[in-house]
Amino acid sequence: MSRWRSVWLVAKREILERGRSRGFILSVLFTTLLVIGSFVVPTILFGDEQAKAIGVVEPTPPGLETALTATAGQLDQTISVVPLPDAAAASAALDSGEVDAVLEVPADLSAPGTIRFAEEPDQGLGQIASAAVVALRVQDLLADANVDPTELLAAQQAPAIDSLDPQTDADQSRFLFANIGAVLILIGIFSFGFTVLTGVIEEKQSRVVEVVLSTVRARDLLMGKVLGIGILGLIQLVVFVGAALGAAVLTDRFTLPETTPGAVALLAVWFVLGYALYSTALGFLGALASRLEEASNASTPVTMIAMASYFVAILGVINDPAGLVARVATYIPVSAPFVVPLRAAFDAIEPLEIVIALVVTIVAIWVLFTIGARVYAGAVLQTAGRMKIRDAW
Repeated sequence: MSRWRSVWLVAKREILERGRSRGFILSVLFTTLLVIGSFVVPTILFGDEQAKAIGVVEPTPPGLETALTATAGQLDQTISVVPLPDAAAASAALDSGEVDAVLEVPADLSAPGTIRFAEEPDQGLGQIASAAVVALRVQDLLADANVDPTELLAAQQAPAIDSLDPQTDADQSRFLFANIGAVLILIGIFSFGFTVLTGVIEEKQSRVVEVVLSTVRARDLLMGKVLGIGILGLIQLVVFVGAALGAAVLTDRFTLPETTPGAVALLAVWFVLGYALYSTALGFLGALASRLEEASNASTPVTMIAMASYFVAILGVINDPAGLVARVATYIPVSAPFVVPLRAAFDAIEPLEIVIALVVTIVAIWVLFTIGARVYAGAVLQTAGRMKIRDAW
């Protein structure tokens, strides 16, 4: 039997056994529902909020409704103004919930008037009503002083707001997408990488590995296990990302940038490379342990390196995506899967840098697998306690 056929048979075994398990299926379904719910639930709860209603008791000062609407627009709020014939009708509308607040101002603006609520005051509505009434009273006072309304309007115009490098919704979406991608890579490393680790220990503890190694080389067994579990991880990633993108488009929660297909492809590539790198290390470290209780100690070095690499990406790249820390981390295999997608989201990485990072990481995976396969072969059949790497080598 050829070597690659052996690797594929081991991978196929992992895919069928773990992919058909109830735990895996329920995990994928539950997480997918959580992803979709994170977009749908806020839309249901907050996406279709009705405009708040302010009742105004007639007779009203001229221009009150226009002032209220304009003030609400300046505060990025939407309101509706409901005329009410008298104070009694206003109280009834407030009690029935027809309006959220009632504003009563003298028609001649001789007094500031009152704002009433049914229960707790709404600070937003109170601010809108107060600002509108104050603006009308100031305009009325200045008009009595023969101030030109055109000059008054020009004096009230706010300064223009501009930015040298404005961030569009698409830019923010790219960053959010890359940040979520880094989190997914970290989760994939821990969840599926630890599946490789525990799988190795379970087979070693139950002595199943002795039967498998009678027909398959240890190196091929490790490669097939990493490949099979990695395929399941990639399938799960595709489901999650597809659900998130579909829910985002349907709910209009954020604008997908034009570079989304490329970002998805880049995320998939670095997910595969990050998983291959870390799961290979976890696989041969798992062979050093003889019991599941020792799995935590065996995986501590990899866990610490993965967490440190993630924080370097989040803290270093976000603060300065083109800085020295980000550039150096791009070419370090353990941090590249986290750093490269984030730098790409900021347009702070050249295509040549991505290619070099890919080559360096692939070479590192090959070297690690060569070393790991020898350690795995020397340790996987030893059951007399935890081994040292030197002894397994």
